[in-house]
Amino acid sequence: MEWLGYALTNIFLPMNLLVLLAGVAGGILVGALPGLTGTMAIALLVPFTYGLPPEAALIMLGGVYVGAMYGGSIAAILINTPGAPASIATTLDGHPMAQKGKAEEALAISATSSGVGGILGTVVLLLFSPLLATVSLQFGPPEYFWLGVLGLTIIAGLSAKSLPKGLMGGLFGVLISTIGLSPSTGASRLTFDVSDLLGGVEIIVALIGLFCIPQIMTMAETRGGSLGMANFTPKPGVSVASMFLVFKRWGNILRSSVIGVIVGIIPGAGGNVAGLLSYQEAVRAAKDKEQFGHGAVDGVIASETANNAEVEGSLIPLLTLGIPGAPQAAVLFGALLLQGLRPGPELFRGHGAEITYTFILSLFLANIVMFLMAFFGSRIYARALNLPQHLLMPVVLALSVVGSFAGRSSSLDVVIMLLLGLLAYGGLKVAMAPAPIALGVILGPIIERGLVESMMLSQATGSLLELFFTRPISLILIVLTVASAGWPIYTNLRDKRRAKTAEAKSTAPGARKPPPAGARVQSTSNLWIGCVALVFAGVTWWELQGVDLQSSILPLVCAALMALVAVGLLIKAWQLRASPKVEKVKAASLDSRRVLLAALLAVAYVLLLPVIGFYVMTFVVFCLLALMLAPKPAGLRKLPVIMLTGGLACLAFFLVFQKVFNVPFPEGLMF
Repeated sequence: MEWLGYALTNIFLPMNLLVLLAGVAGGILVGALPGLTGTMAIALLVPFTYGLPPEAALIMLGGVYVGAMYGGSIAAILINTPGAPASIATTLDGHPMAQKGKAEEALAISATSSGVGGILGTVVLLLFSPLLATVSLQFGPPEYFWLGVLGLTIIAGLSAKSLPKGLMGGLFGVLISTIGLSPSTGASRLTFDVSDLLGGVEIIVALIGLFCIPQIMTMAETRGGSLGMANFTPKPGVSVASMFLVFKRWGNILRSSVIGVIVGIIPGAGGNVAGLLSYQEAVRAAKDKEQFGHGAVDGVIASETANNAEVEGSLIPLLTLGIPGAPQAAVLFGALLLQGLRPGPELFRGHGAEITYTFILSLFLANIVMFLMAFFGSRIYARALNLPQHLLMPVVLALSVVGSFAGRSSSLDVVIMLLLGLLAYGGLKVAMAPAPIALGVILGPIIERGLVESMMLSQATGSLLELFFTRPISLILIVLTVASAGWPIYTNLRDKRRAKTAEAKSTAPGARKPPPAGARVQSTSNLWIGCVALVFAGVTWWELQGVDLQSSILPLVCAALMALVAVGLLIKAWQLRASPKVEKVKAASLDSRRVLLAALLAVAYVLLLPVIGFYVMTFVVFCLLALMLAPKPAGLRKLPVIMLTGGLACLAFFLVFQKVFNVPFPEGLMF
């Protein structure tokens, strides 16, 4: 324990404290901006750490990692957009809380859960690193396959009321993840001879499209609408009460922390898987499951505790074995090498041990600093709800463009983001939520990696089934998969049976049972989803002709399952339409012309960016979209205010993104 005194002294040096504060604050800012991930922030900062002492460099990068993981929850709660992929589960209950006027509570709960999860994860990192690192070595291709399938079973919990639609969304997401070059053979799949698609669809691009664009289109449905968002009014004692509310859920905290650490030590799983698995377990353990998806406190706690515990979990295989457990950890691997430190057992010996333990103990302080900044800054973040929605939505659109473009400096990524967003908005109109699609995009690569590598291994062992169903960890994951998928279905069937029994008792003998409310609307949505799914399945099958089995097996299986579910939905639609005296439900009033104009404006924005340039197009689109979304009495009288706000927004993009973070922007031929 001779390293303890050295490490503690090092952490509290003024220089190290300064870089820690800067790292955490910068990480929170980056995480809160859709499209800018912690991985990007760490990668941008690595060159600047070359001149710093090793301890200061690692402390700053660790602070960025911790801060960015929490920061993603800010956008998830306030604008229903995961600032980072790990915050996808936070949108499910965090944003509904904000819509009910509980943004401050949601942000305080997220801050507390993130801090507690990070501290518990650091305890495990400090005490059990060598032991837990051996667990990650036991995961081979079959285990990764079953881990991905286990993650997909969360769809059953997210879509218990409409499992076929949820399953369809998940399959579509997996299909999207297979676009590009096959990771095993390098064969081109589903690229339609577009060379820019060979790199596939980035996860962050898909997430921005699936969650941002539907918000803008929903806002356009009724002029001056507010997405159900209540203005935020600070109330004394709310944040403190929310903090104690988290500590009362100690069972949820411990369970989610364990899930986060375990998922973290499995290379490639990531905080998104940790948050979703933890969310599913929170749903399963809850007595009142109906509250989830409508602002459940336990949903926010589970997601944020798990994904922040995953941070430290991902560092366990990195520091002990030299195997990064997450993309951010992979960038930290490069930072360690840059400082002359080679991850592995030697890090815990000699002078390397002093630096390593300084870094580990600094994570305690980083999580405390993150909690304090987040907890006391929650009111500042929540005040974003008081911004007029017609001014906020154009900023969200511009952020979506910047975030989509920044990863690969590709205009095609921006187009893909918009197309997926418009598809997701159409899905919402037929009761198909974007969350299962996002889940499929995230888990698709994990499933494919496990499946293809298992097929290759089976050529040596002689039996793919034996490889999948005889390994101990695989058997455990299979049991968890069956339980995870079956329990929501069982509870849903049980509730329906009880409802039918109660209805039968209340219905007079001989009376005809009335058709279900909204049957015609349900029939129409099933018809649309079924037909579109059959088209996608057919196009997928046609495009994969001539592609080898190893490269095409996953997309072909997804297409076949989509076609099967689509046929079931079409049969259900025919049955509902054939029912006598089907109740007609009046559709919610919306201005379809305004929605179409907003969609065309977004399309023109994306297509003209490479010609006109980002700042000019952003200013023009900001003004037009803000005028379109403003309340009716506003008219042209508020044009000066809108123009001023648009100019300030462009200035903020220039200063924050280009000057501070050096993020690439779409450049135009004219400007």
